[in-house]
Amino acid sequence: MDFQNQTEMDKNLLVVTAIQGYAENHHISESEAFDKFSMHNIQSLIREQYDALHTQSLEETIDFAEDVMKRCEEKK
Repeated sequence: MDFQNQTEMDKNLLVVTAIQGYAENHHISESEAFDKFSMHNIQSLIREQYDALHTQSLEETIDFAEDVMKRCEEKK
């Protein structure tokens, strides 16, 4: 597997982990969490922040998503 494919898989892992963690933390389904992430384009943001997030624990990615979602909800 080449480096670019591995990086894309790692980005996907961060997104999936964030969705699963958010769903668990808020007692909602992963589908509902995915919809919320999509509404605020959080998947793309996580992918864009890969260079920083991949050096942290997976919990940090969940915390990052939580913080972004909180800020998005406050803007409503």
